Amino acid sequence: MATEPLLDFDWDPMDTGTGIPFDVYARLRREQPISKTREGAWFIACQADLIAATKEVDVFRASMREPGVVVPPEEMLISEIPEPRHGQVRKIVNSAVAAHRLGRVEDFTRELAHQLFDRAIAKSEGGDFVELVKEVVMPVPTSVIAVLLGAPVEDYALWGSWSDEVVQGDYPRFNRNERGEGLAGAHPEFTAYVDAMIAARRADPDPPMDFTTRLLQTEIDGVRLSDVELRTVLIFLLLSGNETTRHLLSNLLHRLATTNGLLETLRDRPELIPNAVEESLRLDSVIINLVRTVVRDSVFRGHAMQEGERVFFGVASANRDESIYEAPEEFRLDRPKPKGHAAFGGGPHVCPGASLARLEGRVVLEVAVERLSAVPPAERLCALARAGIHLGEGPRLLGEWAIEASGPAGRPLGAGAVRDHSEAAGASVRSASPGMDSIVHSRSWFARTSDGDAVYLRVQPLPESATRAKRTKTALARVIG
Repeated sequence: MATEPLLDFDWDPMDTGTGIPFDVYARLRREQPISKTREGAWFIACQADLIAATKEVDVFRASMREPGVVVPPEEMLISEIPEPRHGQVRKIVNSAVAAHRLGRVEDFTRELAHQLFDRAIAKSEGGDFVELVKEVVMPVPTSVIAVLLGAPVEDYALWGSWSDEVVQGDYPRFNRNERGEGLAGAHPEFTAYVDAMIAARRADPDPPMDFTTRLLQTEIDGVRLSDVELRTVLIFLLLSGNETTRHLLSNLLHRLATTNGLLETLRDRPELIPNAVEESLRLDSVIINLVRTVVRDSVFRGHAMQEGERVFFGVASANRDESIYEAPEEFRLDRPKPKGHAAFGGGPHVCPGASLARLEGRVVLEVAVERLSAVPPAERLCALARAGIHLGEGPRLLGEWAIEASGPAGRPLGAGAVRDHSEAAGASVRSASPGMDSIVHSRSWFARTSDGDAVYLRVQPLPESATRAKRTKTALARVIG
């Protein structure tokens, strides 16, 4: 029996508030590929070990819940459901988001991306400030999920704000918050909306054949999902597809601006755009760690692990594994196996939305390459910020950028010099929304053309309760009809 590889230094895998600790990861890959912190958590640093661990679903169970938190089976998120039930539910989900079903979604995504860039460019030409991540990036994941699930696209902002509230709050860890217990108690507006979608499908003699309807009509071992199970699956899909895909799209735009010659290369060789998406997934960690709990005493790779211990699958570390990747710190479009990374996990619990995320990343990048005629390189970046779910991260603010973009009529916007306004911009963000520093999760993107037109993003606070309640009532009316 191998001795526990206890670390000789203090380190918390959850602490990514000052950025991803790539130096620590590199040291662990060299010296202690499977290690144990002084607080008792395990960390898996190398890709081969991580992929092997993802296949041990009878040993490692996905859970962000705090020890002792019990979730009713009907309200377990897909990643929490034990086998064999997990595999049964995944069959339904996989059938809805499989690549062969995404043709209509791709057309919608492309048209949406063009419309969003049209609007951003028109605002900039008119002299207005444009919040690029808010205006271009954020609408895409929620709108695409809305189309897939059959919800009104005009409600994407509500879906986005509800998703943020869930992942940035206490529910994922404690199955409750100050408002109540479970999803319905902690986030009643969100669950009421989804429940109304389900009720409307049940009452419709000829419901639309979307994912929600397929969930209603599909049986697992002769039994259909209950309304609570249906609600949980639908909300899980939104949560898992919104936050992470938003990071991916922002990372891709960031790469266009900071990787010399990338925009020109992708314009000349658009067939490399899928490779660029995969390389961003590998190098720009949307998910830093996958968190698992040991469900029974086991030995993994010679290390004794006890029931109840927490294990971190180090995705960000595995994706820079020197034994797998030549020059792992470099962004390269010529890697022999571009999809051979761990960004979506692995094993039976691999991310069910991987095909959809790849599609959204590819289409948005294709449109950006088509619409942006030049993006000068960055001079410097601002501090990194931690995501609300402490698993993903991105720069809190970027400097002010010069940008040339092809407008709706093909007229390029003028390009000006790169200037840094990050400090002042950061102050405006903090004054507009106190306390947001701890939950910032999207890249803030700043650009200015030579004639003074600005394109930028500032983080927005969540809507006030009264406003949210009013918008929820309107949205429910749309869903119910």
